[in-house]
Amino acid sequence: MNGSSIRRRRIAKWLTGLMVLGVLAMAATTPHWGASQASLLLTGNAARFRALLLHDWAPTGAALKDIAGFPMLRANLLLDSLLVVPAYCGLLVFVTLALGPAANRYPSLRQWLCVPAVAAGLFDIAENGMTGHALDELMHARLVDESVADITLASRLKWALLAVALVVVVWRAWRWRRGPGIRSALAPLACALAAAAFGVAAWFSLAQAVSIGLVAALVGVGTLVRSMATQRSATPPRAEFGARSHE
Repeated sequence: MNGSSIRRRRIAKWLTGLMVLGVLAMAATTPHWGASQASLLLTGNAARFRALLLHDWAPTGAALKDIAGFPMLRANLLLDSLLVVPAYCGLLVFVTLALGPAANRYPSLRQWLCVPAVAAGLFDIAENGMTGHALDELMHARLVDESVADITLASRLKWALLAVALVVVVWRAWRWRRGPGIRSALAPLACALAAAAFGVAAWFSLAQAVSIGLVAALVGVGTLVRSMATQRSATPPRAEFGARSHE
């Protein structure tokens, strides 16, 4: 195993560990099964935002005036920004670069292919910040539809950009797969399902599609990362692809 393989495995382990830590931390700050950031952030108007907030993120039967700023939701948003966003951006960039065109032939294209994943992360952090500001407005009884509409717009753009990022992964992974078997096609097919689900979520503001997309993305990207981390070939995947492609 050469130096590049060791570095690839090390990066994959760190990013995967960060993602697992982030998911567990967010699960610990979710009050009950069924409470979802996606549903809340795709509501589109202040009345629905307030109703869903009280239903999912407030103690049972509590009135708005008795709630001290929704600390669990704020913690959930913070952990999302600090752990989950860097993890999924890093994993998508890692996979895109590993499967991307050869660095010595298309250096600029490799960088541009990573833009959707990074931009999605930036919109995710902005969305979390705007949600925290909306909670402040709500506690002072001045939350307006425009504020919630901005959150929903940021959320829809995030899911749209993630769909594009996954389309890039599907494009590269499908050509990199080894053989016609179902195992080699599992990762790109799962990523394609995730991209379609995130596209539906972005277009229709449909939170249910987000859940499908998240599961599919975890399966697809996780399979790719695992295959790259365990690969014993002395030649990185991107170099192998670049050597046999004529792009």
